[in-house]
Amino acid sequence: MSILTNVINTYTAPSKVFEAVKDYDWKKALVPLIILAVVGVISFWAIQDLATEAGYDAAIERIESSSRIADDQKEEIIAKMDERMSGPNYMGWIFSFLGNPIAVFFMALVALIVGNTFMGGSAKFGQLLNITAWAYMIAILEVIIKIPLMLNKWSLEVYTGLGVFGIGEKGSFINSLFAGIDIFAIWRIVLIAIGMGIIYNKKTKPYIVAMLGAWFVLRLIGAGFSSFFGGLAG
Repeated sequence: MSILTNVINTYTAPSKVFEAVKDYDWKKALVPLIILAVVGVISFWAIQDLATEAGYDAAIERIESSSRIADDQKEEIIAKMDERMSGPNYMGWIFSFLGNPIAVFFMALVALIVGNTFMGGSAKFGQLLNITAWAYMIAILEVIIKIPLMLNKWSLEVYTGLGVFGIGEKGSFINSLFAGIDIFAIWRIVLIAIGMGIIYNKKTKPYIVAMLGAWFVLRLIGAGFSSFFGGLAG
């Protein structure tokens, strides 16, 4: 199948894609990883002004509300930040290029642990990397939907899941947890589980349950870290 056909089938017939890439071949993961890196760069290009402004405002808010920093030090830190704002955001470009591929490698590792350790399978990491990379093609639709909403709202806080309810105080554990429960995130996990069922040659449902469980545990940990470091910043 062509690359475009595989991308389309990720949305319409994912099993066909995973059947085609279930055998380990690093080239089968390379194509979607490159696509994801390009999507990340295009996304950052589209919202770089918004991202820079939002990051700056958030940093200023943390500095000004911190009781651990003396007032004279706050002014000095803010002045240095203003100087850096005039230069190119190298870290933003680097992360935009590497962010999605890193997420793919991490989730492939999670799938490997779930499939081999907890589900008694014997797949290779490369096989799980292949299906995870293609499952992340969902990011294309996610970007198409979210970036216009971000630019229209002029805010990075755009949600397509439970985050729309704004439950809990911003930065709190419950707020961070609900913000991360997103339809696209769940969609990716379900697709990975479908691919795992094909690789391990077993029914899909147990893998969906196991992967959603593992993903939710990761969300709990992430929300815990977010609220903890948010508390330290205050």
